[in-house]
Amino acid sequence: MATRSFVKRHPVVSVLLVLLLLLVGAVAWVYFKNEKGKGLLPTLADTSKELLPTLENTTLAINNITPDSLKAQVKMDMHNNMPITLRIDSLRYQTRVDGTLLTQGAKDSSLVLHGDSLSHLSLPVAMDLSKVKDKLKTSQQDCVDVQLTMDLYTKLPIAGTKKIPVEITQRVYVPKLPKVEIDDVDVTDLGLKNGEAIVRFNITNYNPFPVTIKQVNYRFRVGGDDMDIKGTETKDITFRKRGTETMPVHIRFEPKALPKVAFKTLFKAKKTPYNLTGNVVVAAGKHNPKDMTMKFASTGSLKDLKDIPK
Repeated sequence: MATRSFVKRHPVVSVLLVLLLLLVGAVAWVYFKNEKGKGLLPTLADTSKELLPTLENTTLAINNITPDSLKAQVKMDMHNNMPITLRIDSLRYQTRVDGTLLTQGAKDSSLVLHGDSLSHLSLPVAMDLSKVKDKLKTSQQDCVDVQLTMDLYTKLPIAGTKKIPVEITQRVYVPKLPKVEIDDVDVTDLGLKNGEAIVRFNITNYNPFPVTIKQVNYRFRVGGDDMDIKGTETKDITFRKRGTETMPVHIRFEPKALPKVAFKTLFKAKKTPYNLTGNVVVAAGKHNPKDMTMKFASTGSLKDLKDIPK
């Protein structure tokens, strides 16, 4: 009786109470139907995917590459779909060359994505190519596939930490170092006041483009400490593609050491050692943004040297 009178007296409130009870019941039913809320997670995950920053463009810009190493910049254009600033606080990465895993790891990051805008991001990348050095030497191809995969991690409001996958594959030309060989060492002049040797190098260029040698640094020693000459000869010699050519380098002897060296040349040539070491500097070019250095060495006795004046 009391209930009827309440409904009659407050029909609107009664209807609202009934609707509220139905709503609570429906929510409870959905909650338990989805394993106490676990089944709702895919829906939240789909929503968080829509909120994730969008990767619009990726490139791998090569800064320097040699047969032993590769240094580059990964450049990404990423659009933040949310009106708030997001931070990329960490990342995981893998690098491969022609399918061979070179490096993998994780590191912290301080990249910032401004709200509702396109951000231009850049990350440095360094690869040690020594693991694939033999593969590159025997390969008939001049190019390799450089593959980079990354997972960037950012925190979204409510959804928590989320992953942004990045994958880049780029065909890259790997320059091959020219082969430097000492063909012979000729002592063309040897007196008490003057002396000179000419070192002839055979330079083999394996690349499909010319290379230029800009400098030769050398150290020429005779009889241990009898004569020790260090010097640099500046060059500007360009070698044609895929060929072998000769390059001469002049070494001038020290006058104070000539008498002793001349004596040993005449009477102890077989027992007097010489040692020639140094490096050749290949000038930077289109395919090698930085100079490349190659070492050389030759040892023997004075008797082995050619054209020694008697």
